[in-house]
Amino acid sequence: MLTPVPLTDCPGLIRLMLLADEHGASFIIDGVQCIVERVGDHASFEAVTSDFGISVVFPGWYVGEHGAPAHVAVAGEAHTCTGWLPLNQADKLVLVQHLPLSPVDRTLCRLSI
Repeated sequence: MLTPVPLTDCPGLIRLMLLADEHGASFIIDGVQCIVERVGDHASFEAVTSDFGISVVFPGWYVGEHGAPAHVAVAGEAHTCTGWLPLNQADKLVLVQHLPLSPVDRTLCRLSI
């Protein structure tokens, strides 16, 4: 399930997309293959390992409609994903607050930050 996360609350998600501007549509962050793709007017960021997967969809990214929230889905070990994500601590905490996690998973995510 995709969870909306306002970009004003978590600007680090914007920085994930800007990494593609620096490195191209496919790049590696801390050993994890990341892919940025254009899907119509929207953009997506994906990173997948054997432990976790994360997908972030940015509605209207390529047509300058930046007011809409990003939509995030995390599969697998959420705490491993949040530990890996190249976001600052404040952005990771915002992301964890928005994700539909069990209380145990939410605690594990906070501890991994």
